[in-house]
Amino acid sequence: MNKIEFLGAGIGAREKGYVMHELSVTTNLLNLALSTLEEQHLTKIHTISLKIGVMQGYEEKWLQHYFDYLTKGTPAEGAVLQIEMMPIVFRCRDCGREFAFDAHGTDDCSCPECHGLSYDMISGKEFLIESMEAS
Repeated sequence: MNKIEFLGAGIGAREKGYVMHELSVTTNLLNLALSTLEEQHLTKIHTISLKIGVMQGYEEKWLQHYFDYLTKGTPAEGAVLQIEMMPIVFRCRDCGREFAFDAHGTDDCSCPECHGLSYDMISGKEFLIESMEAS
């Protein structure tokens, strides 16, 4: 079995300013995976590892559900999506501290170190293909 590294390739989780539904993004994921499989002269996809930011709003169960539906009769049939949900993480511009933010747990998103309100989001919006195992 071969492990194909994608080096954090994104698949365009946004189109024309609108967040795509799980079916659309799963279709794009499958097309990219099948294209890569063909380029590598392999015949079967076993797993695809993804990193998805919680702010994307995708649900793991629906991604796998649509993936299973779309892959019937393809070299990806039976493959498993290994999904790591990435938390929202900010970096304070004032003190440099990185801190996680739970959008459902609190309204306060100030820096826990200096209480600053100027920060950059460094995690939480991604949709990355990390790797694919294929043979």
